[in-house]
Amino acid sequence: MGVKKRDVQRRWWPVVIGVIVISVVGRLWLTNIDFNDCQLHWVDVHGVIPAVSSCSLNDSVGSNYLSPHQSDWEMEFDSTLASEQYRILSDDNGIHIAYGPNGDYRARATLRQLTHLTTEGAKLPYGVIEDCPAFRHRGVLMDVCRHFFTVAEVKRQLDIMALYKFNVLHWHLTEDQGWRIAMDAYSKLAEVAAYRSHGDSVYGGFYTREDLEEVVAYAAGYGIEVIPEIELPGHSQAALAAYPHLGCTGEPVAVPTEWGVFKDIYCAGNEQTFEFLDDVLDYVCEIFPSKYIHIGGDEAPKYRWEHCPKCQQRMKEEGLPNEEALQGWFNTRIENYLAAKGKQIIGWDEILEGGLSPNATVQSWRGFEGAQCAAEQGHDAIVSPTSHAYFDYPVSSIDVPKVYDFNLYPPNLDRFTYGHHIIGGECNLWSERIPNTETLDRRFLPRGIAMSEVLWSNPAERDYDAFWERLQGHYSLLDVLGYGYDVEQIPVKLGTKNDSFKEELKVIVTTEPAFANLELAVEAPTGMTMGSATTFTERGVHQIKVQPNRGGHAMGKVLNYEFAVHEGLMTHSCLTSPPTEPYTGTKDIPLVDGVLGSENYRDGNWVGYFNPDYFSGHFGWDQPYAIDSIKINFLQSRLSWILIPEKVITDVYESEDQISRYEWDRTSSTSEEGIFIETMVLAPEGGFPATQNIDLMIPNTEVLPDNHPSAGERVWHFLDEVQIYGRPL
Repeated sequence: MGVKKRDVQRRWWPVVIGVIVISVVGRLWLTNIDFNDCQLHWVDVHGVIPAVSSCSLNDSVGSNYLSPHQSDWEMEFDSTLASEQYRILSDDNGIHIAYGPNGDYRARATLRQLTHLTTEGAKLPYGVIEDCPAFRHRGVLMDVCRHFFTVAEVKRQLDIMALYKFNVLHWHLTEDQGWRIAMDAYSKLAEVAAYRSHGDSVYGGFYTREDLEEVVAYAAGYGIEVIPEIELPGHSQAALAAYPHLGCTGEPVAVPTEWGVFKDIYCAGNEQTFEFLDDVLDYVCEIFPSKYIHIGGDEAPKYRWEHCPKCQQRMKEEGLPNEEALQGWFNTRIENYLAAKGKQIIGWDEILEGGLSPNATVQSWRGFEGAQCAAEQGHDAIVSPTSHAYFDYPVSSIDVPKVYDFNLYPPNLDRFTYGHHIIGGECNLWSERIPNTETLDRRFLPRGIAMSEVLWSNPAERDYDAFWERLQGHYSLLDVLGYGYDVEQIPVKLGTKNDSFKEELKVIVTTEPAFANLELAVEAPTGMTMGSATTFTERGVHQIKVQPNRGGHAMGKVLNYEFAVHEGLMTHSCLTSPPTEPYTGTKDIPLVDGVLGSENYRDGNWVGYFNPDYFSGHFGWDQPYAIDSIKINFLQSRLSWILIPEKVITDVYESEDQISRYEWDRTSSTSEEGIFIETMVLAPEGGFPATQNIDLMIPNTEVLPDNHPSAGERVWHFLDEVQIYGRPL
């Protein structure tokens, strides 16, 4: 491809032959005159993400024409180059691209980035581009069980993965909330396990064998390996809904409509369980050529096994001391079956607890400890901790700077001895809160672009400021390709000031862009806005809506913030019992700063207590107040073990030695699904007695109810702003 520099000479060939030749090779070869007259742009190699390993180009010496058409890119395999390595040489002889195994796919990704925004091509200076990855496993986990994505939508995700040099699609295909693999031998997997009922509506879907093979072939066209995940022994209730005899009780269960962990899992003492799983794995191995099968292995409650005669008999026969060892035996049996078919297993880091064969690979998600333990035991490890790689978390929890700061090597690992076992990482797109491709885009981009560079380059070679500058040029590329994206980090610097004095209550909120080239459109219908400051003076709850924009393009969703103006802003408040780390709220002014927490309990405003920790706090004024009502916001996220408390106790001091006690009981249901905020209103008939001091206490002796998947576990209580309404006397 490209153009070789040469002089233009007169030819004696017949004109007709010249026309034919020009029409055939015109796109590939331009003369000096043609090339110089085109006024083409220079390629921006320094704008490529992930950054190329090395680049030595000199436009003062000469250049070649780089065609935008992939069919024009002539490549040659070079056995001396490593896996996924490639070299682009531009010199007097034109452009030559050499590649090692799968290196052609990565070279194409670079060339696509260099030419995608042009239909005419570009000029590539003389010199050399050398590139190869630091880690061999660079994956994206796509969960199609909590929410289903069509074949076309999965292929669309593969398109953007290929552009940024990811090489593994970790396809999460079975789960409590849905089974996505149709099998003729087990027809109920598609008829029952693939769907869940929400009232009168049914949600779900499945893939036929042809669908699965289509995705595998499409991914192979990008040099992307598809690793299927078949969860076992836990996260399997959808399969049990179709075939109840595979569970310990044999009783019918439904495909769950809630997220979380469920106690019904495959029965380890039932041989029919293994007949079923062997058949499933046979089918999966026929379709997926990957040498790996991911078997899950995480979050498998042992409650059913503890009470199952078959499982207890299995433990006795195998000489297993406990249910954890039984899971190790379960995993090993599956691993041995797959090994006989030439496959190796990957499992979440819980599989370390039962013992593994040397060929097993561990995916560490509960921090870095699993990766370190695996490597030190001689196992390969994939690192995808919740702290950096869980892209189902919002940007407020994991932003682009945090992703870019991700170092795959555990901090205490001896890299010289065990570093080679850290084979790479993944960004995990669990889909509980990713219902569609619009949300998928915002969760993945631009964080996935940052992760692509983390997985391609060595930690010492990364520079966030330089990356951020390069990233800005990729938004126009994403626009052209039709992908949405979110902001790089929380876009608003939100400042609040309690400017209340005596009887004048005032909360001032400032909203400023958190980083360059960002504009904010602010709406505050109940406040007075001047510049970046909005002032609220009316008692009650107020809202600010902020839409971040860049160059006229909306960056992410509208952000909603809520504030409250109330007499509690005048108190001297303190927590008389310490909260459970790290959910300590705003330590300077606990619970009365005028800022209301969001539905994200990690937003820094919530104060959390994990049983047996409990809340107690004191609120005092410099003068007596008549109190009409007290309002407290509580968060419930049932499957995160966060419940609204049973009881709130309020002590109102009428004098130093006279206290009036009030108690309010919970009115909401602990069975209510989803995440929501409930405001508990404490307002006795006739109001509270005049007071200068109020104490609040919330006991926490509760455990999760019997109808909860994790029944019997201790609970969290999360409370936010304590709004106190009244007037000074």
